[in-house]
Amino acid sequence: MTEAALRFDEVGSWSLLKLEILEQYGAAYTKAFGDRGRGLKKYYIDGFSGAGVHIVKTTGAQIEGSPARALRVTPPFDGFYFIDMNADKTAHLQTLCAGRTNVEIHTGDANEYLKTLLPTIQYARYNRALCLLDPYGLHLDWEVIQLAGQSKAVDMLFNFPVMDMNRNAIWRSPDRASPDGIERMTRLWGDERWKQAAYAESKQPSLFFDTDLIKQPNDAIVGAFRERLTKVAGFEFVPEPLPMKNKNNAVVYYLFFASAKPVAETIIQHIFNKYR
Repeated sequence: MTEAALRFDEVGSWSLLKLEILEQYGAAYTKAFGDRGRGLKKYYIDGFSGAGVHIVKTTGAQIEGSPARALRVTPPFDGFYFIDMNADKTAHLQTLCAGRTNVEIHTGDANEYLKTLLPTIQYARYNRALCLLDPYGLHLDWEVIQLAGQSKAVDMLFNFPVMDMNRNAIWRSPDRASPDGIERMTRLWGDERWKQAAYAESKQPSLFFDTDLIKQPNDAIVGAFRERLTKVAGFEFVPEPLPMKNKNNAVVYYLFFASAKPVAETIIQHIFNKYR
């Protein structure tokens, strides 16, 4: 597949912001280890990596994606894992990583691959990882998030896809939502308790819908997921996520950060506060 034939993903302003944050935190992350990092291995994991190149929707300009930016973080990571379902995208990534011996590129389901990879990142094994999870929609399993949290050695940046949730799973009339969307939402949440966050019982019978449940605002759902990251997944530090908005000021997703280390929270809070 030639570059001309490969269609790079088009991205909006929210993706540009995410890439800036990734670069800034990545550099701070590797630098924070300092001399203590001798003998410790620091990895970068990109669960939905894409081709390493994007096209800006508004200008048509070609820009570097998250893999390319992670590769040039200084001080450098010791190793990289890039995963994507699209074989053409991973083939292009291979060209970007030509000559590197510390990069592993996998074509396939990120969920299945990460369920094998993340258990190898453990505090006791003296390795650490920064993991970016930027699914194309409701395509992430809760088990992946929980493995990252339980390791105590993984810092996670995760795009919580509220727009896709509202389109495919969390409808004003829950009985009318597609079974596929509901199933994917349950896989992301880990169980059906997302419904308790997404809906509240109405105090008055509805005249227009087949249910007496009232859909809750994004903030309620996001707050419940944030609590789940600490109480269920095991992350100790989960600051308030950053809402990522499109040109119409609608929230596309919330950028979550989660870690086991207080210094990590301090660093990301400083970065997030520049964009709030």
